[in-house]
Amino acid sequence: MFLFFIAPAVFCFEIPINGAVERIDEPVENQVIQDNIIFVDMERVFNFHPMTLEYKKEIKTFIKTRKDAIENRVKELNALKEQAKIVNLKILEAKSENSPFDDLLRQLSDIRGLINDKKLEISDLSERTKTEIALMEKRNTAEVLKDIESLLKEELKKHKATIVLDKQSVVTEKCKDVTNEVIKMAKDR
Repeated sequence: MFLFFIAPAVFCFEIPINGAVERIDEPVENQVIQDNIIFVDMERVFNFHPMTLEYKKEIKTFIKTRKDAIENRVKELNALKEQAKIVNLKILEAKSENSPFDDLLRQLSDIRGLINDKKLEISDLSERTKTEIALMEKRNTAEVLKDIESLLKEELKKHKATIVLDKQSVVTEKCKDVTNEVIKMAKDR
């Protein structure tokens, strides 16, 4: 009996496919229907945003520069390894001829130290590169999303909407898709 008294006070809302919000407990003639939901394909807007394209070029250039630097250090490392092989051969020759080879041993020790230093340098540069790329991507993504947010706010005002949904998460027959408008606005800036 308690539910019988509470039930009339409960209101239901329905979000139809066209994006209008209407109360279903009122007669249709009293309902005000507004399209106050717009849809946008965020992935597409993000990928076609001019800042995204510019940042991708920036990161690609950074990666190429670092790759070249690492390759140069690998060449230096390989050259040191070749020097170590040559000194090893000289040590073997000196041993077979019963010649002194203390200087060659010191030289080999120095080369091995340089090899270890070069390996650490390569490893450090590789790790720093990964970290710096991740930071660049994070910073760039935040800047692009901030700009997209301002564009979406303009679209909300333009369409007198209150909500923007990601189109990929909503399946509808009819919807106000503003994806192309947002991409055009971004390119026109």
